[in-house]
Amino acid sequence: MPHPVMSDVKAILDPYHPRIRNVVELAWSEFRKVAELRVLNGIAPVLYSRTISNDVFDAIARYAIKEFANDSSVHVKIETQTIKLFFKGGVFARFKRGDDNRLGQSIPTQAAMAFEDADGQLPGFPPETAKVEFIWLSNDLSTRLDHVLVVARHGNSLLWDYEIEKAAGSAGGTIIPFPEPPPPDLSDDNLVKPKKPEVKKPEENE
Repeated sequence: MPHPVMSDVKAILDPYHPRIRNVVELAWSEFRKVAELRVLNGIAPVLYSRTISNDVFDAIARYAIKEFANDSSVHVKIETQTIKLFFKGGVFARFKRGDDNRLGQSIPTQAAMAFEDADGQLPGFPPETAKVEFIWLSNDLSTRLDHVLVVARHGNSLLWDYEIEKAAGSAGGTIIPFPEPPPPDLSDDNLVKPKKPEVKKPEENE
């Protein structure tokens, strides 16, 4: 089976690029809002990086199902722990958080390894089906979404990748506002009032 060709995959996915990017942007925005609520309520940030991956993926899955479930040109395959999308024209894709090599991070199950092997055939799909990952990458502090990529891999090797550009006017990273101190109490009871000078009344008949 030939490895996926970037130009072919890009031509098939091009009409869907804004929608794919928007799914990831919406999921990232949701994750940042939850992180903001933690700060505003005095809750410590999550301890493990995998928690971020799980939270963002859960949101991606929900938004992707909502976006593509009623699209006759996209088959949404909902599995126990993940979802995959089959695009008319022959592209099978999954969403993943990328590592330093821009590859999706997975537990090495038989299903995961079959997907990652560019030469492997997926049961029920044509042998020429191209398998790709929609990869999201954040900065080290997980405060900004940096990239959304389409990636082709063969095992642990990157074959090629390209960026799904952010649409004009799309929001970028989110800044978390820290709680402001309460405003000073300006009620009359807490004001220091200057003392009026004592004025003597003139004595009568003086």
